[in-house]
Amino acid sequence: MKNSLPLAILFVFIGFLSCNNSRNTNENAATQKEDLYFTFTIDDKEVSIPSEEISTSYNTALKKPVFKIFAGEYGKINLLLATTEDVTKPSSTPSGSKNFDDEITQGSVSLQNFPEKNYTSNSFNTNFPASSIPVPDAIVITESKRFGEKYRIITGKINVKVFGGDATNDPKVSDHIIVGKFRVKHEFSDVKF
Repeated sequence: MKNSLPLAILFVFIGFLSCNNSRNTNENAATQKEDLYFTFTIDDKEVSIPSEEISTSYNTALKKPVFKIFAGEYGKINLLLATTEDVTKPSSTPSGSKNFDDEITQGSVSLQNFPEKNYTSNSFNTNFPASSIPVPDAIVITESKRFGEKYRIITGKINVKVFGGDATNDPKVSDHIIVGKFRVKHEFSDVKF
C-alpha cells in the first residue's frame, strides 16, 4: 500500500506532462499550418480573401523600402496595402503622406474594383483636399515572427477611410470605411533581418 501512493503520484505527473506536450504539439502544428487570412469590411459589409489570393512584395530599390500586400483576385474586389515601416516589428503606417520620398502619396490603402470593376479609392491623394491630412494608424502591424530561414509571418489590422473623389460627377463614387485584419507570409529572399 505504501508503494502504491508514490506510483499513483508518478502516473498523475506523467499524465500531466503528456497533456502539456500535447498542447505544445497542437500549438506547433497551428504555427506550421500558418493560419493565413485577410478579412475586411467595406462600410460594414464583410469581404474574406482566400489565402491563395494573397500576395506580398518588398521593393528595396526605392529611397524607402516598401512592403505591399495585395489581397484579392485581379479584376475583382481587392485591397492593396503599402508600408515603408520596418515589418520585422510592430509598427504603424498613416493613411498617406505629402512627402514623395515616403512612397505613399496616393495612400497606404487602395480599394480596387468597388463598387464595380475599374473603380479605385485611395486612403490619401494629394489632389483631393479631403485627404490632405494623413490619419495615423491606417495600417498597424501587431506582430512579425520569423518562419523558417527566409519567411516572416506578419499580423496586423486596418482601419481607414478611402476617398472616392468628387461624388457630384458620379453617384457610384463615394468614400468608404475599411476595417480589417490580416496574417500573411512573405519570403524575404534578398534581405536578411
